[in-house]
Amino acid sequence: MRKLLTAAALALVPGLLFAQFDFKIADRQLQVHSFASQGFMYSNVNNYMTLPTSKGSFAFTDGGANVSTQVTDKFRVGAQFYMRNVGEFGNWRPTVDWAYGSYRFKSWFGIKGGKVKTVMGLYNDTQDMDFLHTFALLPQSMYPVDWRSASIAHTGGDIFGDLKAGRLGTFSYTGYAGLRPQDRTLGYEYAFKSSNVTFDYLGGLQVGGDLRLTTNFGAVFGTSYRNQDIDGRGTILRSGVAAPYNQYTVADNAMQYYGQYTFKAFKIDTEYRRNTRDSTLFLTASPFKSIVDTRSWYVAGTYRVHKRLEFGAYRSVYYVDTRKDTSPAAAHLYDNVIAGRVEMTNRWYMKVEGHFFDGAPTSPAATRGFYTGANPQGLQPTSNLLVVRTGVSF
Repeated sequence: MRKLLTAAALALVPGLLFAQFDFKIADRQLQVHSFASQGFMYSNVNNYMTLPTSKGSFAFTDGGANVSTQVTDKFRVGAQFYMRNVGEFGNWRPTVDWAYGSYRFKSWFGIKGGKVKTVMGLYNDTQDMDFLHTFALLPQSMYPVDWRSASIAHTGGDIFGDLKAGRLGTFSYTGYAGLRPQDRTLGYEYAFKSSNVTFDYLGGLQVGGDLRLTTNFGAVFGTSYRNQDIDGRGTILRSGVAAPYNQYTVADNAMQYYGQYTFKAFKIDTEYRRNTRDSTLFLTASPFKSIVDTRSWYVAGTYRVHKRLEFGAYRSVYYVDTRKDTSPAAAHLYDNVIAGRVEMTNRWYMKVEGHFFDGAPTSPAATRGFYTGANPQGLQPTSNLLVVRTGVSF
């Protein structure tokens, strides 16, 4: 009953806030926006995102509201509150998705502080804006749903700015440093439960940056870099006895390259990431060294055939560790997707898409929706998934 009431409340939030969409306080414009979405997933085999999708599941809900205002011509503040329930992720717990102040000294230099969205690739900082995207699930090789809470923002500070490049377009840059958010319902933590590990702390420092060129002819090119710590402390059960557990990263570096081209009703995106990680884990009495060289990429295309109808497709590829054989199902994930989106009204949309998976990585640091804990019968090397998602935004 509590879950049903919460879902109903999420559906009502946009309507309740619509009357307050844009108003003034002390001569300053206050903007309020909100959104909510509800999804359904069904798979032929393999439960996905910890949901019982092989039987069909509606436990794919999220929603939020944000408020922002321009305090002065150069100073802006804003915050977003967010809630989700995706299987074991979120569990209806409201969180502050982001909350920051931004001061722009010049067009070419500004600063932000607080819990700030992390700029990484084309879509990392817009993962929460499902209403903007054609696809019900962004390419999971880059933007996994089960890692969202740890990747969308950092608590710290940014520098940013725009530099005009004449006929070429505009260069935009961002540099940041801060702490990774902690989330007890993160996919990484859920995966470690199969090794009898429970975390009390899982976080660390993040530093990185992004540089992109937005051209005058419809193209965007860019590159992102991130260095982070994934350090954890907690307990591990050994022979039924709880013992202290910890892990730490020696190095965790990601380099990402991306491009986008838009021409009239057609858009194509592509991204490539290499992530190298050197970690030490204490799953046994002796430390265990984990070194991986992960690669991922995707190519996506969309075409708007009507102002209210759009179709899209993408191929997403993820390799757990390219230093080893990537042919086993646990070592890769290939995802071929076809999708359609219909704008029912200006505020209400619906998406339908099919996923055709090859592979099912289950290593805690490589999870992309598939978990042994949610598939006690074992994972099949290939599976298909239907996703239907509808949402509103104001």
